[in-house]
Amino acid sequence: MQKKKPVKKPLFLTLNVREKVAFARHVSVMLNAGIPLHETLEVLNDQIASPSLQYVLGVALADLADGLPLHNSIAKFPKLFDTFFTNALAVGESSGTLSSTMEYLATQLEKSEELHGKVRSALIYPLIVFFGAVGIAIYLAFFLLPKILPLFLSLNVKLPATTRALLASSTWLSTRWPWAMLAILLTILGAWLLLRIAKIRYAMSTFFLYLPIFGTLIKNIQMAKFSRILGTLLSSGVTIVAALQITAESTDHPVYKRALEKIARSMEGGETVSSVLHIHPKLFSRTAVSMIGIGERTGKLSESLLSLAQFTEREIDVTTQNLSILIEPITLLLVGLLVGFVALSIITPIYEITQGIHA
Repeated sequence: MQKKKPVKKPLFLTLNVREKVAFARHVSVMLNAGIPLHETLEVLNDQIASPSLQYVLGVALADLADGLPLHNSIAKFPKLFDTFFTNALAVGESSGTLSSTMEYLATQLEKSEELHGKVRSALIYPLIVFFGAVGIAIYLAFFLLPKILPLFLSLNVKLPATTRALLASSTWLSTRWPWAMLAILLTILGAWLLLRIAKIRYAMSTFFLYLPIFGTLIKNIQMAKFSRILGTLLSSGVTIVAALQITAESTDHPVYKRALEKIARSMEGGETVSSVLHIHPKLFSRTAVSMIGIGERTGKLSESLLSLAQFTEREIDVTTQNLSILIEPITLLLVGLLVGFVALSIITPIYEITQGIHA
């Protein structure tokens, strides 16, 4: 195997989910066809368009020429490939099942992205409507109202309370907008810094779990991720304790992360997964615990976990649909109140002026 010189490192190393899915799936297909790993990576390196992935493959080919495994090269890029990906790859290489492991990884990445897409889709329409309404309100309050204000003042019309309140806000912001922008930026920065504190982030994550609808959605999302990642790892040949540890490391939710770390430690003492999950009824539903328990008793835990992931993803579909149905009228109501308040503040004085003229 001839050692290839790695390509020049890009200024920014970035890989989107589609690129990682394509990489994993192409490696799986080519290995399954009997093509050696180094030749597979060389073919991909010549065909792909992503500079970041070309650089990763260049490093991997150089490492393979030195006798190092693929997962060793992938582990050098923790911002591109998470712990779950790297560990599953290591197990696939050591057990000789790299082809099937890469297929599992591609499927997991696709399902995870599909899950995030469903949540984004449920929120994008209300956000567009809300920000559109805010834009209209800002135009009316800060551009239209100041132009017609001299007319109101010249006619000595008593302005309604809503108009005076809007005028006061408009005047204050137009003269002190740098301070207002600074206050907003400082608030955002302060919130970001506070959320970097582990205890505060944990407390906020716990609070959101108890919110109606949103709490259920968060729990289902975390349950789907947990069951699919753990099921994928077990299908790849990872031991249950190691799989739970990797799943905990791959989880971004502080509450679930801490719970899974405790569960992994309990498993080292010989406990079953279902018996340990039963201790956390607010995080893992009775349905989930029952399905996992059946999988353990029948020796088909990985299959049960993947089935649980599919079941939970269907629940997420229903929840996101309900969320859209609930959010849309609330958003429209808020938009109506906001735009109505601004419009009323402008139209009411005009109406009083016309009434005075006719009188």
